[in-house]
Amino acid sequence: MMQLSEYLIETSEKIGEALLKLEKLKDEKILFVVENDVLRGALTDGDIRRHLLAGGSIDDAVIDAATKTPSSFEGFSEGDARELLREKEIICIPMTVEGKVHTLVFENRTVSADLGGLDVPVIIMAGGFGTRLAPYTDVLPKALMPVGEKTITEHIMDRFKKFGCADFTFIVNHKKNLIKSYLSEVEDGSFSVSFSDETKPLGTGGGLYKFKGSGIKKAFMTNCDTIVEADYRDIIRKHDESGAVLTIVCSKTKLEVPYGVIETDEDGFLTGMKEKPSFDFLMNTGFYVITDEFINEVRDDEFQPMTDIISRCLEKGMRIETYVIESSCFVDIGRPDDLRRVIRKIR
Repeated sequence: MMQLSEYLIETSEKIGEALLKLEKLKDEKILFVVENDVLRGALTDGDIRRHLLAGGSIDDAVIDAATKTPSSFEGFSEGDARELLREKEIICIPMTVEGKVHTLVFENRTVSADLGGLDVPVIIMAGGFGTRLAPYTDVLPKALMPVGEKTITEHIMDRFKKFGCADFTFIVNHKKNLIKSYLSEVEDGSFSVSFSDETKPLGTGGGLYKFKGSGIKKAFMTNCDTIVEADYRDIIRKHDESGAVLTIVCSKTKLEVPYGVIETDEDGFLTGMKEKPSFDFLMNTGFYVITDEFINEVRDDEFQPMTDIISRCLEKGMRIETYVIESSCFVDIGRPDDLRRVIRKIR
């Protein structure tokens, strides 16, 4: 697998060195010129030929031949970056944060840096029946739905691994042996996978009771059918600063009513009208940072939606934090139509 560093070259390197790096690239032959990881330009064979034909030398700095204003995407939304790639009809879009390149998005794959820094365990809820995805889930569990050349679970894990998370626990129930068998095959030593079995459906939060006394002080928790594209380091930073027992990652959502809306008083007389109004909401993505204090509020071996546990925490005056992302940074495969759309966005 190609590494991000193989596509990067410092501004001061010679054009001759760039030619050697380009020759080693197996697929799309493009380099991105950086200065301390900050994007400064893009360089292809064509750029070098034009520079040499104009009287340049292979001993010149690569920045002299590079395109100085390459297209790029600021942030972490791979789907949006890939749409920009198609719109501009180019071979690669570098994704940046504060100008620093962290991911390269090609049409059929991504190449990411290891941002590291986090050593937070991850709990993935993979026990559901996936009824909205039937008939696909009549054959495969939701966690193993293919998205491109990988399962949705592997895409989720890749994003955590990018930030240094390597300890994954799956809460499993429906078709659990398939999930265990598959994940045992993809485990490569760079991360660990363990399983917590449900013997009966426990809802979106009930399976957490088995983590009481586990020694976990803080963990990510997410569903097995959603991807959150964000800076996970920043989510943890905000959570730690808040002192909350739980942080809920929320997606901005706009609901547009396609009709005129009538407002009346209690007697049914018209008081106002709004033409095709829209409403803004924060939607729960099913992605959380949980703590041992939150886990202790989970009742033992009892069906419990996360909403019930959260309500108990609020009743006791516990602090719940929110972290807001753009709607395009939340990817859900809950229904067959969603799955088809996601395959276009995620590689």
